[in-house]
Amino acid sequence: MSLSIANQFLTLFLGLFLVIKGADILLSTAISIGKKLKVSDFFIGLIVIGFGTSLSELLVSLKAVLENSPDLSIGNIIGSNISNVILVLGFALSISNLQFKNIKKFDIYFHLFIHIVFITIFFFYTFNMIFGIIFILTFLFYLLKSIKNSSSNEVGNIELEKDKLSKLSYGNPIKFGVPVIFVSIIITLLGAKLTVSSALNISYILDIADSFLGLSIIAIGTSLPEIATSIRAAKKKKSDIIIGNIVGSNIYNLLLILGTSSLFENFGYNKNFLISEVFFLVVCILLLTILLINNFKFKRNYSYILIFLYFGYLYNLYNSNFWVLHVFHLIHSQKIGALSISFGIIIKCPQINLIT
Repeated sequence: MSLSIANQFLTLFLGLFLVIKGADILLSTAISIGKKLKVSDFFIGLIVIGFGTSLSELLVSLKAVLENSPDLSIGNIIGSNISNVILVLGFALSISNLQFKNIKKFDIYFHLFIHIVFITIFFFYTFNMIFGIIFILTFLFYLLKSIKNSSSNEVGNIELEKDKLSKLSYGNPIKFGVPVIFVSIIITLLGAKLTVSSALNISYILDIADSFLGLSIIAIGTSLPEIATSIRAAKKKKSDIIIGNIVGSNIYNLLLILGTSSLFENFGYNKNFLISEVFFLVVCILLLTILLINNFKFKRNYSYILIFLYFGYLYNLYNSNFWVLHVFHLIHSQKIGALSISFGIIIKCPQINLIT
């Protein structure tokens, strides 16, 4: 069984690699085409970076719902938003001090508002097709308003990537750019299929809740595009791109991804497995909102606090899903008496398994 688990983890990491690589190619190619077509930097930042870095979450979540594992889908969304606020910002801060001056209060309050709506529905209602349609329409409203305000909400100058595909796409968007985008989407779709399938197999083998995988391994994996983009932006002193990436990705995750997932009849989740994580998400969003409203200057050494906080969150998440029960069993033998310590590992299962 250990060999089977090892193979599934290798498949999981291969799937995540394909998802991330596909999204990265899509991102750099779309930026090149946008520059060639003289699309505004704001539009590139909002549509390409925000949507491009959230593409992995979208595909993994939809694939999870289609595979009848909606707990994995919503766990991925919640975990990704937590990762965006703490881990993405933490890694960006490890590169440079940051101060977000140009973000509009409308975006800050809208970001807070949709999270409040989310937790209200989570605790008192059930996500269904009606809420899904409302979320998607709200997303379109935000998108149109952001495009309308693009002249006063400029993201900044986004430089082209130095890889060959980006240069070819910039030189000839139709001949090279469109095919590269098509292939990158295929790669990302294949990665999403491998990721979800292997994650489900691991959860079945180890009897782990799907929501745990979504909140931890997959959430971190699908947040890597945001982390990579933010690190590059921090090196170029582009603070607005970083916060736009974080806020934009969170809005995409809740409104577009959760909204789309809610359209399926088999979408559902176990609230009991997600309550503490949702509360933690609310704390993160409230804290970020307060800091942004007050133009807080994020210093580089704060990155250690954020990264430590995130790993503390993962540790608590681990403890809430796994615990070890020590059972002492005295064994008498005709040749020698020995004390054998048996460990029963319980993984969200009411039964106790004794290994002797």
